[in-house]
Parts: sequence; structure tokens; C-alpha cells
Amino acid sequence: MSISSRFKVYDFSENIFVIEIKNENEYPDQVQAHLSLSEHLRSGYHWVEVAAGEKSIFVTYNCLEISALKALEIIHNQLEEFVYKEESDQNLELVIPVYYSEESGLDIQDVAATHNLSIQEIAHLHSQPTYKVKMIGFTPGFAYIGDLPKELFMSRLSKPRVNLLVGSVGITGNRTCIYPLGGPGGWRIIGRTPLTLFHKDKKNPFGILPGINIRFKPMTKQEYENFKQDNPL
Repeated sequence: MSISSRFKVYDFSENIFVIEIKNENEYPDQVQAHLSLSEHLRSGYHWVEVAAGEKSIFVTYNCLEISALKALEIIHNQLEEFVYKEESDQNLELVIPVYYSEESGLDIQDVAATHNLSIQEIAHLHSQPTYKVKMIGFTPGFAYIGDLPKELFMSRLSKPRVNLLVGSVGITGNRTCIYPLGGPGGWRIIGRTPLTLFHKDKKNPFGILPGINIRFKPMTKQEYENFKQDNPL
């Protein structure tokens, strides 16, 4: 099968190419396919950056080092050699403890009223699936995690908040998220995790990576307070 029939490659800017997989049914797991292809691209050439998204991969090259035509030639050669790998070092599972409450979840009452649910039911629904990190974006370490149960679908806030607390857990559409650094955000906040997801001294400072599995585990207020005492920042 030819490269043109399997992949779509086009320029995004003066030093970025975008790669899309044309046939989504070619691979059993699209997220894993993007991760596998990203790892293959990184290992074969010293690109400035290879970033995997949900639908595409962005390849950034040094335009002072090689021309666009040369970069495209290298990409085509790498795509010719690509072999999908189902397993990856990032096939890990991370359990995130969450305190679901009015105190920690700024929007949990709105979610409850919208869907006629109790806080306990929201916690149960949100913590049932095994999620997958679809992509990292928006801010450093911010993970788009899916898929959220449809019983919890909510729109974004019309006016984003300026400064959310570190560890805030949010939902919008069919995605859920964790704000590892706090900061601005417009997702509906339903709880907070005491787990530290940013370690500045590590080679990879963020604990959540594309492709890993995520499970949320409800915790009581006392468990939340005990965790914070036992794991100070």
C-alpha cells in the first residue's frame, strides 16, 4: 500500500508538517497508532519536535538546517519504514485519587442539577471507566482524557476562571482533565486530587503522558487531608 493512500502529509507552517492517518480502521487503537508513529519518527531523525494529537501528528524541523523538500523526503522515507507497535513504554495505568465535593468541585452542583444526579452518583460515574490520555496541550502537562460517560457531558463555562487550584479535576464534552499546575481554565470542576503531577527535578516533570490509561478513585475528605499531610508539596 502506497504512502499517499495510508497517510496525508501537508505543511502547517514554514517549519511544521502535519501527518494524518487516512484510514482510521487500519489500526485497532488510534491513540496507540499515533504514539507508535511518533516514537518511530523521533528515533529516525533529530526533529525539533514530534507532537501527537488525537487526529494528527505535528513534526517540527529546523528550517535553517534543512529545506522543506528535504524534510518532506525524510518524513516520506520514515513513513515507508513505519511498523505499527501495539505495545509501548507508555502503556501504563495511573490511578488518580479524587475528592468529589462542593468544597473541592466548584461546578459539581451545576452538574448535579443538569443531570439530576447526586454528588455520590457523579463520583461513581466519573470513576467507573478506564480512560486513556488522548493528547497533551493547552498548557504544559494538561491532558485531554477520554471518553467521559455521556451522563456527565457538560459544556464549557461561558467565562473561564482565571486561576484554578492545582489538582482540579474538570469535565467538558466527552473529555475529563486534571490541572497539574492550576491556572486558567473553562472546564467544569467536579473535584480535586491531592496527587502531585508535576516534579520539576525529573527528566519528564509531568506524571501524565499521551497514551497511558487513567482511573479515578473517589476518596473521602479525611482521606484527602491525610494524603496531603503524608505527601507535602
